[in-house]
Amino acid sequence: MKGTLVYLLAAGVCCVLASPIDLLKPATTVVEISPRAELEDYRLNDDVMPSHYDITLTPYFEDEDSHQAFSFDGISVMTFRVTKPDVTNIVLHMWKINITSWYLKRASDSSDVPHGVESYDEETHKLTIPVNQALAENVDYQLIFNYVGILDDDMHGFYRSYYKVNGKKVWMASTQFQQTHARRAFPCFDEPRFRTTFQVKINRPATYKAFSNTPIILQTPLSNGRYQDEFAKTPAMASYLLAFIVADYEVNEKDGMGILARPEALNQTDYSLQSGIDLLREIGTWIDYPYSSVPEMTRMYMSAVPDFSAGAMENWGLLTYRESNILYRKDDSTSLQQQRIAAVISHEIAHQWFGDLVTCEWWDVTWLNEGFARYFQFFGTALVEKNWDLGLQFVVEQLQGVMQMDSLESTHPMTHNVYTPSQVSGIFDSISYNKGAVTLRMVEHLITTEKFQNALRQYIKERAFKSTRPENLFEALNEHGDASVRDFMEPWTVQPGYPLVTVIGSKDGYSITQQRFLVNNMNHDDKTTWPLPITFASKEADFANTKPMIVNTTTYKITVTNPEELPYFILNNQQVGYYRVNYDDDNWAKISEALRSENFGGIHVLNRAQIVDDLFNLARAGVVKYDAALEILDYLEDETEYPPWLAAVNGLTTLSRRIHHEDEEKFAKYIVQLFSKAHGLVKFTAPTDEESRLFTYLRINVLQWSCNYGSITCKKAAFDEFVRYYEDPANKVHPDLRQVVYCEGIRQGTDEHFDFLWEQYMSTNMATEQILILQGLGCAQDREQIFKVMDAITSDDIRPQDKNTAFSYLLLNPYTLDHLSEYLRTYYVRWANAHGSYANVASAFNNLLARMKTDEQMWRIRSFAERNEQVFGAAAYNSIQSGVTDYFTNQNFTNKHREVIGGFLDKALAKNNSAGKTTVGILTLVAVIVALLQ
Repeated sequence: MKGTLVYLLAAGVCCVLASPIDLLKPATTVVEISPRAELEDYRLNDDVMPSHYDITLTPYFEDEDSHQAFSFDGISVMTFRVTKPDVTNIVLHMWKINITSWYLKRASDSSDVPHGVESYDEETHKLTIPVNQALAENVDYQLIFNYVGILDDDMHGFYRSYYKVNGKKVWMASTQFQQTHARRAFPCFDEPRFRTTFQVKINRPATYKAFSNTPIILQTPLSNGRYQDEFAKTPAMASYLLAFIVADYEVNEKDGMGILARPEALNQTDYSLQSGIDLLREIGTWIDYPYSSVPEMTRMYMSAVPDFSAGAMENWGLLTYRESNILYRKDDSTSLQQQRIAAVISHEIAHQWFGDLVTCEWWDVTWLNEGFARYFQFFGTALVEKNWDLGLQFVVEQLQGVMQMDSLESTHPMTHNVYTPSQVSGIFDSISYNKGAVTLRMVEHLITTEKFQNALRQYIKERAFKSTRPENLFEALNEHGDASVRDFMEPWTVQPGYPLVTVIGSKDGYSITQQRFLVNNMNHDDKTTWPLPITFASKEADFANTKPMIVNTTTYKITVTNPEELPYFILNNQQVGYYRVNYDDDNWAKISEALRSENFGGIHVLNRAQIVDDLFNLARAGVVKYDAALEILDYLEDETEYPPWLAAVNGLTTLSRRIHHEDEEKFAKYIVQLFSKAHGLVKFTAPTDEESRLFTYLRINVLQWSCNYGSITCKKAAFDEFVRYYEDPANKVHPDLRQVVYCEGIRQGTDEHFDFLWEQYMSTNMATEQILILQGLGCAQDREQIFKVMDAITSDDIRPQDKNTAFSYLLLNPYTLDHLSEYLRTYYVRWANAHGSYANVASAFNNLLARMKTDEQMWRIRSFAERNEQVFGAAAYNSIQSGVTDYFTNQNFTNKHREVIGGFLDKALAKNNSAGKTTVGILTLVAVIVALLQ
């Protein structure tokens, strides 16, 4: 699964505009509710083992006889056996369904089995059925349930969604069962280790169609005007992989692949159809286990769902997607959106093997599903889209991205105990996804791609139709690598965090030491160590060697002849290893000089990105002084490649939030100066067919930062383009320029310009275009316009799946913070109703507190929370208080580093002024805008 929609605010603006990765975590923080039962009580035992479910569902989209609209009737027949003697209780899951009758029978003759009165635990979702005498082993029994469920609108379980035709809502129903929501559609053993077959029947209205994991084998008209669609039996699989859709959808189908979509969107499915065909073939060939090897899987469908909580979901044979992750049209979607669509499809197709065919035994090892899917999201897509440099993108987006979370004391290891539904949901994070993929990449480079591929082929064949644990993977890797692969890999999976490797030069080489990197506490006494994959380079040719030696000690000496004669000594070629590196002053000086020389001294582009990311974070941690780090990073003025600039944007975004509010103007001038050469390189122009994909992404980053921080040239070009579009809507802006153009149109424009773009949002048929417009609307500076967006977020105008996204774009705009605070303090009840709880109000306030820079801003929120403590409840109130504590921590950081950072900015700007360059800061933008509008 791609996880819930996320634009990683902590990782920076770049991840909003240029990351094709997941949409992974909520834009707002979830308030954890303490478990109210013993942790072990949330898990099922293995006394009972189900083998098959027959499920019949009848959904209602309007009142029908005695049935209420948005409900469904269900009949479930579960076949099971006991696994041991003396079993007198059957315990399984159900949630939010009302059982009207149930029966326990012996399968062979349908005879009743005497039983007691059932009981239900609302906290653990466990239904317990007592029997009067122990059930016999090696005998099939059946539990038959008649029940009623709700087609809710929260995008979980069997839920309702809609799309509009000629302004009228057309209802539909879809599913999202991962992680613990199959139990909302039928009583079941809702844990991934319980693999069973399923046979589904859907009783649908005559005007609808039904779809499930397997094809329809029988269609029967019913007496009430409905039709019953019976689907073929599935392979044995976990309950969370079952799926069904009831909708008036059409299918674009060829070569065993089909895209399901609302009729008006079918013209947006050609790219995803061909991409799916190609990826299913190539990944199946790479793994040497074609998708068709599973007899029941005679075709694959992928469906675009209007309301979908996750980015996508890997239901076996019926993949479901958010519309923006599968619907594409070249003239209305950006290059990055195209890449995101291919990457998400690759991710979900990879799950057909890693997750569906072979399933993690429990969610504590979610990374065995999601780490592989994330790996193939990049390296599987690269099998089909060979010119996108996905391997380069992987390092900055995945490896460097997860390092942010994994450097906090609150992180967790990849293999991590979870019990409650909330804990299970929480582990679907960047540790399971990104770090899982990063660790697999490390192993691949350790044992070579060929051996890695052979090991995975063996692993898939041996574990097919079974559950898996890490030791099963380690055994296959050991067999094809050597006996030490497990010794290398396992510590990275069971230990949280990662090391900082410090390199100190001497007369005969370099000494390296490792210490856990905690960005907010480098004075810790944590003695954790990792097996270090060590490679190093002192000239351009060296960077090609990515096969490491493994260092298992806390300290290590690398012997080098005449190290003082080397131009530099850089550790971790192409950043294959998952660690940061710090050097002594002499080596940092050499690296800095090399970066300013021709061809950047031959330093590989990924190692330049590594240096950029490491320096920003070493400065944050107090390992390197900010002025020293920024002096080296000033080389970026001449950088021409996307990966180092993406790393820089991440670092600069975090730094911008810690700049003292009185220093923001000179920071803005410095940003324009830093990006000026890159701006001249990329130019404000639409991409050509000949330019590389990464150059297009570089342009988007550079133009956004140049415009945001006040480049007159950038702002004028973007606003002129918006005005042209406003005056002639048929002449659209090139998709790859829309983000910048829409933003400047709103930032510099009038209420008429705002209303024009909002009308485009309401009328477009493209989900990808709606996302671009929400980004543009997020650039509003006027209070009334900001309130309009917030009103839309709390209304039906912005779909539930996009509400957090829209809010995240407003948060990225520093001009909105006071207005957002005012809105939330005034309309907090409306916000809670729109998002489902006061926990989401608290999360919104915490996101504001993380970006605010004055005590006055903070006190408004703190005082408001204290006045409304009873309304919010303890958990939400305490969450806001925690946000206030974090605010003071951030302020202390800002004040601690202000003098050093300010001194660097003064020096950099003085150098710039002496060179006769022209920049403009935030406080001068009003004059610029007035001039542009004349």
